[in-house]
Order: sequence, then structure tokens, then C-alpha cells
Amino acid sequence: MTVRAESRNSGRVKSLAWAVSDSPLAGFAGGITAFAPALTNPVMRDDVYEEMFRIEDRHWWYVSKQRIVASLIRRFACGGRWGSAAGTSGGSEVPPGDGIRPRLRIADLGCGCGAMLERLRGEHDVVGVDPSPLAIEFSARRGIAVLQGSFPDQIPLPRESFDVVLLLDVIEHLQDDRAGLATAARLLRTGGVLIATVPAYQWLWSDWDELHHHYRRYNRRRLGAALRSVGLRIELLSYANTMLFPLAAAARVVHKVRRKKMESTDMRIPPAPINALFRGLYSFERHLLGRVPLPFGLSVVAVARRDRASG
Repeated sequence: MTVRAESRNSGRVKSLAWAVSDSPLAGFAGGITAFAPALTNPVMRDDVYEEMFRIEDRHWWYVSKQRIVASLIRRFACGGRWGSAAGTSGGSEVPPGDGIRPRLRIADLGCGCGAMLERLRGEHDVVGVDPSPLAIEFSARRGIAVLQGSFPDQIPLPRESFDVVLLLDVIEHLQDDRAGLATAARLLRTGGVLIATVPAYQWLWSDWDELHHHYRRYNRRRLGAALRSVGLRIELLSYANTMLFPLAAAARVVHKVRRKKMESTDMRIPPAPINALFRGLYSFERHLLGRVPLPFGLSVVAVARRDRASG
């Protein structure tokens, strides 16, 4: 099923309609969080990991999110080490002095097939955790070290050892999201940052959320409250994937009206021009987050800092 529109320029309309067809639509309207692995048991289905590994180096959503997260690390983790001393808020894209950024220790919890860590490993020391043996195998093909583990108490990493902990579309899979956040926060050194992304708006709930064992979707207030409850100080809390929100929201409404149950997690990469357009629009938001208000979006993104050691 696709979102259809009539136009004299039928070729372009058909391509755009295909790009938000039911399989991509559910992920599109939900930030494509269907392809985020869950650190709970049972693990995600093997076909989800296989699909993820096949597309995440090229699909606009994955590539854009990787760029955004890498930018946030530069601003709040690398830059954060100097930003506090310089009296700036939100860190700095450019390090002071000799211009050499520190090599950070980064843990990605629910790392899936390791694409985010592959992007980061040239500049930082990285490790991933995921419950799926298949995800660990796919990550190994990229040369990424991934340990098997699950929330809330089977994360095989030392406490207070990481500059950055990533939870990228993970906590919506956890029945107790605050317990998961507390576990992640304990891994941070004092001054370290947690970067989290989650799907936005409960009213965008779809069959894909059910297929992928989501417990909830979030708004800014809900995510912020969860982060503060585990003792983290929020430095950025914003909606994201804002530019594509109107198209996705419209597609979501059409899907609800048509009331056809989704039973497949199949995901395809849109035609190259559309993929490039969406990638450019979403990636550009890395320059806006925390600097220009983004009042709505398909996802919520947060950067939260640990200011004190745990007891």
C-alpha cells in the first residue's frame, strides 16, 4: 500500500509515494526506530538485524542519524571538556589550543550491527553491547568489538569508565526505561555525557511499534523527566527529523484511515534522488540542534551530563 497522489508529473509522484509506502512509512513516521535493537530478552528477530546490516550504510535515516550523533559527540563530549572551562554552553565544534581532540571512550548500548561505532572508531576507543549473537557477528565483520548483554543488570562494562554512552532508539524497548537509563548513567565518568534518541509522539504509534516490542513513544517532557530521575543534567533536549515531519505525519494519517495491519518489517532504500534528498534534509539538522528551536519532529534527542560520582 502506498500514499497516492495525482499529478501530471507522475514519475516523480510515484517515486515519492513509493518512498513512504507502508514498510518504509511505519519506520518513517516513527523515526525508523523499528530497526533499533532491544537490549531485552528475547532478542530482536534475525531478519531485522539482517535488514539493518544491509541498509544502514546507505539508507538516509541511518546515515543522517550517525552524522547527527557524531556532531553531538564533538560538541558536548570533546567540546564539553573545554566548554565548561571556557564558560560556554553546549560545547564547541572546534577544540582550543593545538586543535587536537581527546580520544574518548565510547559505549554504544544496543549497538545493533555496529555502523555507528564504525563511524566513530577512527577517532575514539569504542565498544558495543547487544543481546543478539547475529548482531555481534555482523559487527565483527566491520571489525567492531561487541559484547553480549542485556538490561537492566547484564551490561558487561565497568562502572564510571566512559566519556560517552549512546542509547540510540533503545529505551522505548525497555519495560522500565528509567532502570535502563540508571544502568547507562553508572557507566559514565564524572563529566561524561549520555546521548539518547527515541521515537516521538504516542499518537504516531503504529503496527511497527508493536511488531518491534516498543512499550512507548516520547515527547520532550517525558524523556527529560526520565533523564533527570537518574541524576543526569540535561544540556540538550530537542525534537529532531523536523523537516520531514509533515510528510511523515500525513502518511501516518493515511495509514490509519486505510486500517491495513502491517505484518512485515521489510525495509527498502528509496530511489537514489529521494534517498539523497531526505539524507540532506535530516543531516542538516545537526547544525540546528540546540541552536535553533525545533518545536516538533519524528524523534526526540537528548544530551545529558553526569556531574557527580555515584554513591
